[in-house]
Order: sequence, then structure tokens, then C-alpha cells
Amino acid sequence: MKYIVNITDIEKALFDLGGEARAKTIQDKVLEEYCDGEIPDNYQDAKSFRQTIQRKMEDYCPQAAGYNSLKKEGKFLRVGHGMYRIASGHNVMEVLFTEEITEPEKYTEGAIKKIAVNFYERSSEARRQCIQHYGVKCVICGFDFEKTYGEIGRLFIHVHHLVPLSEVKSSYVVDPIKDMRPVCANCHAVIHRTTPALSIEKLKEVFNQ
Repeated sequence: MKYIVNITDIEKALFDLGGEARAKTIQDKVLEEYCDGEIPDNYQDAKSFRQTIQRKMEDYCPQAAGYNSLKKEGKFLRVGHGMYRIASGHNVMEVLFTEEITEPEKYTEGAIKKIAVNFYERSSEARRQCIQHYGVKCVICGFDFEKTYGEIGRLFIHVHHLVPLSEVKSSYVVDPIKDMRPVCANCHAVIHRTTPALSIEKLKEVFNQ
């Protein structure tokens, strides 16, 4: 069979994956939904198929070199090596919280201060399962991005780890239902204003006062 990679199918696949996934996972989803799980005849192999998907996504990624907002809509964000997320806005760069940074980077504040951020691996599949179970409304305040912002807010929500990854000193198997909760950006920021972080229950008490 023949199939032409297109941005509409890629976007739909990423939505179905919870809004964030690696290029390989997106490739597998596109193959599953549109190609009966087989690499189309007009692509050499799985690698060339995945590279085509990534090139298409980069065309719609404001972080990509040569991106032109006058020609392309900002549909995706590159949030790690080979990791993409549905953009939360139109033609904007999303600012990630320190807790959400997915690869080691250095950020310069002014001209002299640098902040080194440790790397903690995040599972896009765990995020997807958490959202699938709890939905995309904040479990603390009930905020719904799509209800407030329309289509650009669809499927957008932070996912909070009940045990902060910064406190985990080695790899561990995360349970998306027991260990994670969907929270809005405001509640997520307030949770991490204290050390140790506030519990979901405690912040609910504060919110409901």
C-alpha cells in the first residue's frame, strides 16, 4: 500500500497519544491508524518513514531553525530529544516549568547567572494513561483549558508526580493512576512553592477555604 505522511494525521495521532510523545511512538500510532501497521511501499524503511514524520513536525515547530510563522502554524513543541508536544498556543513558544524540562539544558538569566537543571526521565505513556484515567481537568480547582481557551487548550494539562522526580535518586516504575494527577499550571506552580511540595489534599483544603 502507498501512504503520504501528512500533518493532519500526525496531529491526530499525537492528540490520541495524550498530546506528548516521542517520534517513534508517533510513527507507530500513524502506522496503526492509517497504514494497518505496515511501512508503506513508497517509504524505504521504518527509519525513513519516521524521519519524514519528524521533518513534517519540524515544519510546524517554532523552535526549528528557519521556521516562518507567516507560512506555517505553530502546531508542535520540541520538549526533548525526539520528544514532541501539541503546542498550547498559536505561533508561541511554551515556557516549561523546571519540573517539566525533559532534557538537561542551561538557561541564562541576564548576562551572568546560569541555572543547571538535572535530567529526570519522563514517560509520555504514563502521562497518557494518567490523562486517560483522570481526564484533563485540574483535580484541585477543576480548571479546564479547552473550556476556557477553546481548541488551542484541548488536551493541555500538566501532570503532577505525587513523589517529585527530583526526590527520586534512581529509576523507578511509575504507576500512572497511583503516582500521577492532572493539575493546571497555576495549581502545579503553587504545589512546588514549598519544600517539600504541598500535597494535593492540602492544596485542595486551601483552595476550598
